[in-house]
Amino acid sequence: MLLTLLILSQLSSNQAQAETLTYLVISNQAEPFQIVNQKVNHTEPMHQGIISDIVYASLKESEVEITTLAYPFKRYILMMDPQHTPRWISYGSPAWQTIHGEEAQNKRLSKNKLFDVSHVLVTKDDSAFPVNRVDDLFGKTIITLKGFTYPGLDRYIKAGLVFKVEVNSHENALKAVETGRGIGFVAMKTRALYTINSAGLNRNEFTLVDFAKVIAPYPIYLSFSDAVPAQLIEEVDLQVLKLKQSHRIDKIIHSYIGE
Repeated sequence: MLLTLLILSQLSSNQAQAETLTYLVISNQAEPFQIVNQKVNHTEPMHQGIISDIVYASLKESEVEITTLAYPFKRYILMMDPQHTPRWISYGSPAWQTIHGEEAQNKRLSKNKLFDVSHVLVTKDDSAFPVNRVDDLFGKTIITLKGFTYPGLDRYIKAGLVFKVEVNSHENALKAVETGRGIGFVAMKTRALYTINSAGLNRNEFTLVDFAKVIAPYPIYLSFSDAVPAQLIEEVDLQVLKLKQSHRIDKIIHSYIGE
């Protein structure tokens, strides 16, 4: 009898655990993927953004109780440790898997990708130039975000062939472009368009130079901690597939970048 009670208790505990999930968000640097609106009148912050909308939509019909927590980038990575957050959902990419310190974010990805991202070099409209190969950047200074990685470019920065000026936000990066602190800002096209629109800047004052010859386009997926049950991931994957087939994800993206 005692053994039966213990088993039932354990099953009940596991079931309760299976109904909770923490959605980890990067604060201030991940717009428009993850947008944290400031607290008003001591209420909880509003969470929006392309990834956030997809996460909430994919879990809408489930019985999972989701808690959203936002942290600066470095702490965001730290909070993925099982000792801090055993069961979490966020986003990642195979392109980031080899970067030291970010393995957790990209270790366990969803089956279905959400979308592909491409990079651009945001320059002043009168200072644009084509980037046909990485050599075109040698000896020049580019603007990047603190804490972010740039596949296909980082090794040249480390070797001293390309110089960089780091800033804390996308808006600060565009201001750095305007003041000529570098030849341009390396950014995901989605993020560049969103920042120009949200900051009320004149789109015609900037040129988005294709950067695919330096950083090839790559896919974005949802990511999960090791403790998230495989069945739950399959359920989320199915919902993601439905969102893609109904073009809901395309509509979400367009609502943030205005294209």
